[in-house]
Amino acid sequence: MKFSKLNLYFDSGIPIICVNAPLQERMMVLEEIYIECAIHRNIPLHLWNAGWGYFKQVEYESHSKVGFANPQAEYKNIFNNFDYLLNSENAGIFVFENLSSLVSIDSPQIVSYLINIYFELKNSSKSKYLVILSTDDVEFPQSLSNLIPSIYYPLPSHKEIANLIDEFLCESPEKVNKEALVSAGAGLTLEEIRLGLNIALNSCSQLSYDIFAEHLLEYKINRFRSFNLNFVAKPSVPDFGGLDLLKKYIENVKYDFLPQARAANIPLPKGCLLVGPPGTGKTLSVNVIAKILGFPLVSVDTALVVADGAIYLKRLLERVEACAPVVMYFDEFDKLFAASSESGEDTNSRQILGTLLTWLQDKISAVFVVATLNRLDALPPELTRVGRFDEIFYVGFPQAIERKEILMMHLAAFDARYKNSDVLTHKEWRIILNKTVNCTGAELAQMVQKAARAKFHQGQKMEIGLYELLEQREIMVPLYVRDTDRILAITNRAKYITQPASSPDTSVFAPAITSFWGEASS
Repeated sequence: MKFSKLNLYFDSGIPIICVNAPLQERMMVLEEIYIECAIHRNIPLHLWNAGWGYFKQVEYESHSKVGFANPQAEYKNIFNNFDYLLNSENAGIFVFENLSSLVSIDSPQIVSYLINIYFELKNSSKSKYLVILSTDDVEFPQSLSNLIPSIYYPLPSHKEIANLIDEFLCESPEKVNKEALVSAGAGLTLEEIRLGLNIALNSCSQLSYDIFAEHLLEYKINRFRSFNLNFVAKPSVPDFGGLDLLKKYIENVKYDFLPQARAANIPLPKGCLLVGPPGTGKTLSVNVIAKILGFPLVSVDTALVVADGAIYLKRLLERVEACAPVVMYFDEFDKLFAASSESGEDTNSRQILGTLLTWLQDKISAVFVVATLNRLDALPPELTRVGRFDEIFYVGFPQAIERKEILMMHLAAFDARYKNSDVLTHKEWRIILNKTVNCTGAELAQMVQKAARAKFHQGQKMEIGLYELLEQREIMVPLYVRDTDRILAITNRAKYITQPASSPDTSVFAPAITSFWGEASS
């Protein structure tokens, strides 16, 4: 019973409750309130919304359909409807839909009315209750939220999704890959899943359930996109050069998600922070992390979280947790907490921080959080203390051997000779590696792409050697050269207080260790 707590609150003497639910579940919520609360108490259920401007009685018809009877009182003014609720001799549950939006428009008077109603109903002997149904993600002001408890209508569990799929496909003769369908529906409401199943069914010219699951997943990806969440079911990215310590850490994290780890009381991994200058491969690393773990990847738009605030973040976290196991990715994480007011105080940022801190601390779902940022000192200290993230890695400029790996990987995409062997000599590699010190992985990739494009435009055979690479290197102005002071500040503030993502370079291409006077150390 999703609304057992609603009855519990009513039985405990709390006359006003706020129910938060997705808009798609509106009719189902009314149906469940009717069945579990109104019928249970043998009292009618009335609904008011701004579109009608008055109460209509909710009736539960056959075949699980909710209907609305004639209006109980034709008052167009919200305050007249409040008076009707108080003065009516009849018992009942009175539902006000999206009243929180009206509170934000005309706050003082409606807030005062609701406070008066709360205490009058509390002291009344009549069985009258008020439910505020919120489907618009608008929160009450603090004065009301301290008085009126909230109930959140949960997203369906995997078992509920499986039951819905059984109900939907009950007449199918074909054996269904239910696990794939349940996974495709996770993170959606029941109504969204029903709609997605209908779309999938009408999209299949021949009833093949592998294709059926693909269509449902496609619907889910599009639905997530409407919330500005980018859902990638199976990240398919090439490997990246270097960062061996980060890769090793993720391989161990993979073991920590196994059932055997739960049996050994190993806690679920929380996530990691990737800090470093722009272009060093942090975003690509996130995709590879998801690929190594074998989890879907959900990317969050941090700018939209800042714009829409903590309540939007709560809804996103609920959606993402329902998709577990999953990797949740915050890009430019530090922008979530940038103060925007002149005083340096930002209420919105504090609320976002509080929501995130509580969720990270209490999280018991298989959601691995990866956040990338440039400046570690921009984060509030509460976020970087032990217990929020498992590790903080510094992803810096690639070392010599890593630059060689990155160049080889990108060269092989254009020049097939690099797939099986070294085309450049040892001396040529030393020349190009010395010329690319403090170049990011993105800049190395661009060098190769521009060299390939030049060959293509000239109609020449796609063979890229030292000359072509040096030519593009001379044209390019690396970020380190363009913004040396700020890049050094990013490096110095993070490099020595975080875990390195790469082992020290001990290859033959590593620069020689010298003394302060420039003499080679023995």
